[in-house]
Amino acid sequence: MLDEVFPIPTRALIRQGGRACFFRLVNTSPLLIQVQSGTKIVMADDKALRLEAGAYGLLPDYRPLTMENIPKAPQKYQTLALPVPRQLFEEAYTRMGSLAVPSRPVPAGTSKLPEEAAALFEYCCQPGNLTRLPGAIAKARLMELITWFALYGAVLGQCQSPRLEDRLRQMIESDTTFDWTLAHAARSFNMSEATLRRKLAAENTGFSEILSDTRMNRALGLIQTTTLPMAQVALEVGYDSPSQFAARFKERFGVNPRHVRGGSERFERIGAEVEHSGADALAR
Repeated sequence: MLDEVFPIPTRALIRQGGRACFFRLVNTSPLLIQVQSGTKIVMADDKALRLEAGAYGLLPDYRPLTMENIPKAPQKYQTLALPVPRQLFEEAYTRMGSLAVPSRPVPAGTSKLPEEAAALFEYCCQPGNLTRLPGAIAKARLMELITWFALYGAVLGQCQSPRLEDRLRQMIESDTTFDWTLAHAARSFNMSEATLRRKLAAENTGFSEILSDTRMNRALGLIQTTTLPMAQVALEVGYDSPSQFAARFKERFGVNPRHVRGGSERFERIGAEVEHSGADALAR
């Protein structure tokens, strides 16, 4: 298996029944993706990246993005996503030597990869393939995949200074069912509650906002990638009441969670802008 610092990636198959646009979503890990059906539009810094079926892309970590997923009838929208630790990108780029790395992480795409690279992406996304390999070989396969993407124009930008908000999101993501409190977080970061509150305020956010948004991010992922009943999705993100969960989800994304999975004939813009600042959720 991979070294502990490089956890084995688990691919996600993202499906969506109706056209939808999600605002201000954030990945906590870079994602290598392939749009398999439909169209994906990703916006950052007022620039749009359009990925049609068959195209590959790279979505950066910790950048608020707007995602529009558009199905093409009669099929649902579908994208295959592979999270890869940032450390592997940085090591692969160092080995490439002369690669120009953008100063900021932005979405990047390539309409086509060579057959060998496409086969490698499919191999790395197949459950169990990487876990069966010696750690050094599995790491080498992922770095080769990163190199192929880079050679065809999809390069991950330089890491920005990590924020306390980002660290807090990672902690909450490790167990979204846990009853997290400000006190838990403060102890984890070896600081007082007042200090944590002050530092988050300096980043224009707060503990409750990050907790709720991280849970909604997880819920969105479960709805798009599983067939779990909505009541179970609610439990997975710390809500005992399905109705309370649905209300909070609709408040954040502007629509009932059942719509995301089932879709409708009419166009819906999901994810109305939230008032607070800061990154909001995992980009899908």
